[in-house]
Parts: sequence; C-alpha cells; structure tokens
Amino acid sequence: MPPDASAGDLSRQPAARLSDLPPDELLRYGSEFGLRFDRGATAGEMARLIRQRQELLIELDRDALLDIIVWSRRPIRESAGMEELAREIARIQRTHYESLSVRGLAALAQLRGIKAGVSDRREELIDRLRGQDGFWKRISGKRRSWVGSLLSHLLEGSDDEESEYRFLPEEGSANGPRQSLKDHVEEHGLVGGIAQRIRGAADDYIRVKLDEIESRIDRKLDEIDHRLAEWRDREVKNRLKILRITLIFTVLVAVLSLGYNYLNGGSAERTAPSAASTDLQPAD
Repeated sequence: MPPDASAGDLSRQPAARLSDLPPDELLRYGSEFGLRFDRGATAGEMARLIRQRQELLIELDRDALLDIIVWSRRPIRESAGMEELAREIARIQRTHYESLSVRGLAALAQLRGIKAGVSDRREELIDRLRGQDGFWKRISGKRRSWVGSLLSHLLEGSDDEESEYRFLPEEGSANGPRQSLKDHVEEHGLVGGIAQRIRGAADDYIRVKLDEIESRIDRKLDEIDHRLAEWRDREVKNRLKILRITLIFTVLVAVLSLGYNYLNGGSAERTAPSAASTDLQPAD
C-alpha cells in the first residue's frame, strides 16, 4: 500500500478528536464503516471501536480492498483513500464470493469482524462470510442476482457480468463508467434498483441537454463576437475613409490658399510700379 494512500482519510478524524465527538456523530461515523454498536454503547466504547477500525485500515492491503471494489462493481475512483474504500465496501450486499480473490476475501472478512488471514483456504473464508450473512441474506442475494440478470438480459440484451469493470474517472475526466441494471438491482433491490437506474438515465438526459444548451450558448457567443468584429472593422474602415477625405480636403485647401496668396502677391507687385510712374510725370 502506498504510504499516502489513506492519509487523506485517516487524518480527518484523528484519535485525539474522537473522544470529543458527541455519541450521535460517533454512531454515524462508525456506521459508515459497517460497525455495529451494541444498544446503549457509551461514547468511549464507540470511539475505541472506531480507532480499532482505523488501525485495521492501516494494516490492510490497499490492493485487496480494490479487489473487493472490482468484485462488487462499486462506483469509485481508483485513487480513493482507504476510508472511502471501506465506506463503499460496507454498503456491499452481494453474497456470491466465488469470484473474489483470496486476499479480497480475507480483507472483507476482517472488515466484517471475522478472524481471517491470507493464508486461510478460500473455502473456509467463504464459509465464514456466508455464516455471518445468514440464511435469509443469502436467499435475498441470490434472488436479487437472478432478477438483475433477467432484467439486464431482457432490457439491455447482454450479460453485464462479463463486462470489464472500470473505475470512476479521476478529477478532470469527462466520461466514466455506469453501473448496469443488474448491479443496481443486486445492491438496492428490484424497486430501488430500477429507481436508481431511472434516476441515472434522467441525470444523463439532463447532462446531455445541459451540454446542448451550453454548446448553443457558445455558438451564439461566437456569432455575437463575429458580428461585433465585423461591425468594428466596418467602423474602423469608415473612420479611416473620413480621415482620408479630411486630409485630402485639407491639402486642397492648403494648395488653393497658396495659389491665391501667390496670385495676390504678383498683382500687388505690378500695381506698385504703375503707381510710381504716374507720380513722376510733369504737370501741364
């Protein structure tokens, strides 16, 4: 197990703080890991059991927990911490353990309070787990598995048990796997599984529609930007045209002014000598 695989989870409720939590918070926190407290258990007893579970998570092999996740087909990220993995494993309702690895069986048994180790035989581990499940849970698990397989075959046309499991996408990924109808029925029952699947289909529909709306908004924004760019280009061209016309008009006025001044200066010079010659003639 990597050294930092569970640090993010186990540090969230350090042992020094467990004794400060109220009993209802301890009950909720422990129940998330599958712990079952006796009626009337004190806060100190619940804190002690939670510490034992945290110590067990530190000792367990992370790959063994991932084997349980893949076997149960629980939706979770591969980079999830040990406590997050334990919380998902606590929700598992499946009872057919034949396809689970030996290390996964041993880890699952320890998480359920059964004394087990990786050196134990597979059949012994399975018998211990089924002995804890009880008769009715095994019957319910088989019924859910059969109903889920039947609905999956009728509605989806394939056996999802043969499909390859994939972890949920990490942060930043766009697409991820979905649980099959068979998985939903096995975990939540017939009505709950169908409701979960319908809710998932509705979420997918809303997600698709939101993507379509977002793409339409993006196209409209691009169109607006394009039109604004065209308007800006036309405005710049019109302003440059006005500046050119103004410059040409200014140059013409300057040329006409220079021509007028030149002509006016020449006329004044011719008029001045004529007036001087008239003054020099003698009177009769």
